[in-house]
Amino acid sequence: MTIRREYSIALLVLAAVGLLIFGFNYLKGLDLFQKRNIYHVVYADVSGISGASPVYYNGYKVGQVISTNLVNAGRGGIAVSFQLNEDQLLLPKDTKVRIYSADLFSRALQLVMGESTTLAEAGDTLQGDAQLSLTDAVGEQIDPLKRKAEGMIANVDSVLSAMNRLLNDSAIGDIDASFSSIRSTLETFNGTAQRLDGIVATEAQAIHLILENLAQVSRNLVAYNTRITGILANVDSTTATLAGDELKQAVSDLSKSSAQLSALMEGLQAGQGSLGALLKNDTLYTNLEQASKELDLLLEDMRLNPNRYVHLSVFGRKDRLPQLSDSDVERIAKALKEAEKP
Repeated sequence: MTIRREYSIALLVLAAVGLLIFGFNYLKGLDLFQKRNIYHVVYADVSGISGASPVYYNGYKVGQVISTNLVNAGRGGIAVSFQLNEDQLLLPKDTKVRIYSADLFSRALQLVMGESTTLAEAGDTLQGDAQLSLTDAVGEQIDPLKRKAEGMIANVDSVLSAMNRLLNDSAIGDIDASFSSIRSTLETFNGTAQRLDGIVATEAQAIHLILENLAQVSRNLVAYNTRITGILANVDSTTATLAGDELKQAVSDLSKSSAQLSALMEGLQAGQGSLGALLKNDTLYTNLEQASKELDLLLEDMRLNPNRYVHLSVFGRKDRLPQLSDSDVERIAKALKEAEKP
């Protein structure tokens, strides 16, 4: 029985198509003769993930992405389907599928095992997670630096503008004048230093003598150190003696004497005793004043009328009439005034 030519061509075409499909899937890493464990993950962004991106578990390739599709016209995210080639790898229900940077240029999926006791089955949708790519991470680190650099450039520009406004012809002239003043001040300091050097050179002998005298004083202090120590010891012993019982007794006696004197002064202030009465009562003062006045009158009268008190008659002459002294006139006038009072 012979096969017709048309059937042979059809079989060859089918075989070629099958071989093409098998080769294409083989190149993609899909094994058509292996049981297919397909899982799904939904992401908001799948940058770097393509239809042949690998799936790793702790750095070991366990599968690959087979397709990416929009969910709800893109409003629900992007669904990524991947095939797990390892039948022995059991995925818990809460396993996360993370997009991460496998190297500097490519992105891949990484399985992060969960802790659930319930296992995921083929066709389930797992939780999606994504890490920043190296480019995004570097961009996040560079963006703040870029903003700071832009701010610094703006500040430097403003500073340069301000300096440009300040450094006009007048300001430059002021700066030149300031430098000239500083130069003159330094020259003055230099001249002063030279004069000081000259003074030191002139008075070097005197300074040398002063230093020698200081050295001699220091040597004398060292030589008399023992005597000074003895003097200080004597002063210490004297101070200790004064601080002993005799000083305490003297202080106690002085305190008693002070108390007695205070009591005596209080008695005098209160008018107690003869001295207190003399201090507080002005009768004695009045009497003494009156007696002093009368003694003055008596002496005045004796000067003017000595005949009243001493009678001398050598030649038998009669005594003259007594004269009135000023005090007598004063007493008579005072007596008349008192008599005229009603």
